Amino acid sequence: MARNYVLLDKEAHKNIKIKQDPSLAHSKSSHLVGVSIREFARAASSVPLVLVKDEAADRYHCTGLYGLVEGVNLYYSPEGWQSHYAPLNLQRYPFDVRPNGEQLSIFIDKDSDLVNEKEGIALFNDDGSVSEYMESRQKLMSELVNSENLTQEFVKTLTELDLIEELRLGIRYASGEQRQLVGLHSISEEKLMKLEDEQVLKLHRNGFLGAMYAMLGSMGQLNKLVQLSQKSEQPIAAIQILPKDTAQAATAEQPAKAN
Repeated sequence: MARNYVLLDKEAHKNIKIKQDPSLAHSKSSHLVGVSIREFARAASSVPLVLVKDEAADRYHCTGLYGLVEGVNLYYSPEGWQSHYAPLNLQRYPFDVRPNGEQLSIFIDKDSDLVNEKEGIALFNDDGSVSEYMESRQKLMSELVNSENLTQEFVKTLTELDLIEELRLGIRYASGEQRQLVGLHSISEEKLMKLEDEQVLKLHRNGFLGAMYAMLGSMGQLNKLVQLSQKSEQPIAAIQILPKDTAQAATAEQPAKAN
């Protein structure tokens, strides 16, 4: 369903309630989801963290790889989200923080199935004040904005130090079909190990070094994708990281932009 975000207004939306959905059904077609740097430690233990380049903006985005086919999120299940952690970019929905003139304001997707006037948690109290639930949403989105600003600095640093390299995945399905997933990027551990001591110390002090190793370590969660795929229409037998010089196969696919 297309999003229809409007500025949150305490008069226009005074009767709005938000239904709770532990399955995060709004994410079921999102195979790439933005993950900010302050979430890396939690997210890296459940999902591969990769970089995806936005060619139009000529910049990289940090994302979680939640599926291997566009439009299919393997972590979604009607029974509940299939991980101990969901990124803030999913938790915040149906809200978003967007530019409003010269400032950032909270918007709400008025067409979301979660938004209604009969069932769920109220956004505002009877006296017009912000409800405890809405306060928690404001805090979450403030945390997300701050973390995303730091994430941009993190990506800028990776680019300046030339630490970003292509990541190519070889996928073998239980049916015997094979294909490659291209267009993903990660951190070059080889180049990271060759940095000068002063550079490494600076990365450590600003918290970027730990984030880099969290991203590298998260590749172990490719096995999680294999596991979750067993209930899908295309069960996967194995996923492997291919050598950099591997020739691109005819079945190679480019991932879509992250949400």
